[in-house]
Amino acid sequence: MPNRLASVRVLVVGAGAFGREHLTRLARRPDVTLAGVADPNPAVLEMARSHYGVAICRDEPLRMIQETEADAIVIASPAESHVEICLCALQRNLGVLLEKPIALSASQAAPLLRATQQSSAGFVLPGHVLRFSRDHARLVEIVRSGLIGEIVYVNSRRYRDDSHATRYRDTDPVFMTLVHDIDLAQWVTRSSFRSVLARRSGGDGFRSMTTACATTRTGVTCDLRTAWTFTNGDLPADRLEVVGERGSVELEVGHGLHVYAGGRRDDHPLVEADDALSNEHDHFLACVRDRSLARALDLPEAIAGLKLADATMESLRLDREVAVSP
Repeated sequence: MPNRLASVRVLVVGAGAFGREHLTRLARRPDVTLAGVADPNPAVLEMARSHYGVAICRDEPLRMIQETEADAIVIASPAESHVEICLCALQRNLGVLLEKPIALSASQAAPLLRATQQSSAGFVLPGHVLRFSRDHARLVEIVRSGLIGEIVYVNSRRYRDDSHATRYRDTDPVFMTLVHDIDLAQWVTRSSFRSVLARRSGGDGFRSMTTACATTRTGVTCDLRTAWTFTNGDLPADRLEVVGERGSVELEVGHGLHVYAGGRRDDHPLVEADDALSNEHDHFLACVRDRSLARALDLPEAIAGLKLADATMESLRLDREVAVSP
């Protein structure tokens, strides 16, 4: 384990579109050494060598993990590979930043929980990046202050253009985009879910609108929506609304944070130049340096979110409300 002054040696698995976002930020940090990159694409590995100066570049992640001295790893490979790679990293006692979805079902993710209990120092931080958005954190802070009273309703939307259906043809929107809203609902309500009724309308393949009306175990109704139907160009902003017994708070990402309470509307300024992914790296690296630090979210929370995702898929298949497994 590194001390607080030492550079943290970080491996990155998966240097595609989002993996490169990780690489770009990590490469410019003075407290990080990029110890290795793994990706099956030779052109991507050459980019890692030439642009980021990474000496160890492999097409096989498990071999890289086993042969390279490191303190931590970022796993941004396709979701179906997450569990195998993460288990290997935990055997090496690495701190793991595991991109969402951590697995393609709650049952697939279960071995990760067992592995963290067996690892002497390894841990997993699920990569739900919006937990590290300061504007989202401000919304949660307002809700928890009691200003709007007890939560009764959560509403979210996340709309993307239909190119998502091409880029992510193997990953259902429930696991690619709605998973963000599932995690936000859990974060805001501090509760897992007991049931969900899901609907999907129109579209070829994943070019569709997916809605999930879920009820938390504390009785809060959550309407979660994602659509991959828009053409390229302007899209409605991502939005999160929380309604309480005495008011509401609403975040329209990039536009404003509004609080309706006490008979008035208050507009809160958004954080300028906020970078949620860099904030996530700050937290992750702090946890790598001090393994006793409490993490912003843990595997059981991420697995609880996957249970709702699983139930949402089952509801779509059966065309009825289904219970979420405890």
